[in-house]
Amino acid sequence: MPVPSDQELLDALDAADAVAEYPDPIEPANRATLAFNEGLDRYLIAPVSRGYSAVVPDPAERAVRRVFRNAAEPISFLNHLLQLHPVSAGETLLRFGVNTTAGVVGLFDVATPIGLPEDHSDFGETLHRYGTPSGPYLMLPVLGPSTGRDAVGDLIDFFLEPQTYLLPGAGQIVVGTSDGISARSERDQALDALREQSVDFYAALRTAYYLSRESELAGTLPDASAILRSSAETSASNPSRSSTDVYSARFIASSETVPPR
Repeated sequence: MPVPSDQELLDALDAADAVAEYPDPIEPANRATLAFNEGLDRYLIAPVSRGYSAVVPDPAERAVRRVFRNAAEPISFLNHLLQLHPVSAGETLLRFGVNTTAGVVGLFDVATPIGLPEDHSDFGETLHRYGTPSGPYLMLPVLGPSTGRDAVGDLIDFFLEPQTYLLPGAGQIVVGTSDGISARSERDQALDALREQSVDFYAALRTAYYLSRESELAGTLPDASAILRSSAETSASNPSRSSTDVYSARFIASSETVPPR
């Protein structure tokens, strides 16, 4: 999917801002949880993740992550089937087979170069496919922004993931959050920009979550990293915003302040 222009991104953000109100009936509790999550990230998750990155060479670290992402492909396959997307299901199953065999249980991604890119799907998407309302906005401890629907989906996916049973808690934190020090630094910069230029950081994160998740469900925008790269390359092209990185942060902040779902 091509990366949209900054103007298209701005238009999408303005459309989201036009929404009168997001359902957030337990906002005080959510705000307290956000404060807890940020403290946890600063004093526990970030040191563990960065310590792991410092000890394990980047190629080995990426290989470990690929193994567990490959092990989760059957979950995406199942959700594609439940969503009545047989082509996506078939491609996901084929990708899993190729990477498990030729890619040595997922250590190497040999499927993407031959036209089988990752097409992740989760049970939250499946519930959305069958018309389940999103429910209230939730700031979950450790897991971060979610909704009632996605929280249920995450719980189901969690019990289906192999790493739930193969890794201890600290190991799951490392595999789930460690992209290397440089990538984490990039995310921190975007979040710092959002903090500095948002009147209400919590509200900005909430908007970020709804916009990114709704776009993901609709299949209308690329992943957050692609958006960040596009915006960083053209940061001087939008004087209407004080910082394009701040705009990008609206898309990525929901999953980068704390471990992603």
